[in-house]
Formats: sequence, C-alpha cells, structure tokens
Amino acid sequence: MILENQKSEVKIYPTNLIKQKETTTKLAIILPGAGYTSQGPLLHFSSGHYFNQGFDVLQVNYRFGEAELNPFDAEGFNKNVIHTLEEALKERHYDQYVFIAKSIGTIALPKIIKLQEYKNASAVWLTPLIHRDDVYQAMLQTENNSLCIIGDKDFCYREERFTNLESHSAFKTLLIADGDHSLEDKENVLGSIDMLKHVIDNIIEF
Repeated sequence: MILENQKSEVKIYPTNLIKQKETTTKLAIILPGAGYTSQGPLLHFSSGHYFNQGFDVLQVNYRFGEAELNPFDAEGFNKNVIHTLEEALKERHYDQYVFIAKSIGTIALPKIIKLQEYKNASAVWLTPLIHRDDVYQAMLQTENNSLCIIGDKDFCYREERFTNLESHSAFKTLLIADGDHSLEDKENVLGSIDMLKHVIDNIIEF
C-alpha cells in the first residue's frame, strides 16, 4: 500500500563533467532551466568561459515531463539536485565554486549555497524566478557574491523586486531591454545575438 504522505525516492540526475587536462581545484556548476538545457547558448558559452579560465565544468542535465512540472515539487527537486552533486563530486576535491543557474535552477541554488562546502561560492542567477517568493526572499538574504541577469519582458520579471536586488550589496545586476525568459527577442534575431553577447560580456566581467 502506498501512503499519501510517502515521499518519492531521491533521484540522481544525469551529469556531464568537462575536465581540465591538469587537475584543478576550481569548479563551475551549471543548473539549467526546465526546457533550457546546458546546450542553450547562455549556458554553452558560460561553460566555455569558465573552462577557459581553468575550471572544471559540471553540467546537471535534468529533464522534466509535463506531469512533473504540474504541479512542481520544489522540495523534491532541491533534494534531487543536492544528492546529484554529492554523488558526482564525492571523489573529487575543489575549493572554489561558481554556480550558473538558469530559471528553475534558481529554485535549488539557495539551498545549495547554504551548504558548508559552497558557502563561499559565487553565483550567476540567469532569469531567476523572482516572481516566486521563495526565490526572491532567498536572493535578498544571500551573502554570496552574485550576478543577476533578467529581461524586462520575462514573465518572471517584477520591477520592484529587481530594484530591491539592485540595492543589495552582494549583487551585481543587469536588466536586458526587450529580453524574454530566454534572454532573446523572438522578433529580432540580430538583437537577440546582441543580447547574448551583452550577457556573456557581463558574466566574463563578473
């Protein structure tokens, strides 16, 4: 018999570890969106930048079906991501971390950076779900060195909340004019390419 309050088993999501030829103590961790994978341009070029800076790059490759997203189990997702990182890194040792989290990945990020091993990690919040109170409050409370990038046409964008993040001492912020949740303008291909370059320039400067 399955009890109604029985918790689902913790999952391990597929990962891809891109390693330097020489051993490094620096790791970039990619937490993609629900439909925006690690191969999406924002995360592809972010991965390339950090790899070129001497980081190993760990990409977490979760996938969701419609039934998993509606309704979405945030608590279960957080546990799964944390467990995935524990398993992927249990025989590896790093002392410098940076997270690049996109969209749904920003739900798990606050829980992760509270863990002892990641307490000094830097964090790039790409199109964070600031319309969600849990994500927004966690961003306000974080002390981790952070970069927040969102478009003003993103369905998650809230002007007042973004303004509050702009005044947060831990945050650098970038608001992309006409950018949607993919940080693109679907009606302007060349404009979208310019947005991508602007975003990656800021990640490089960060």
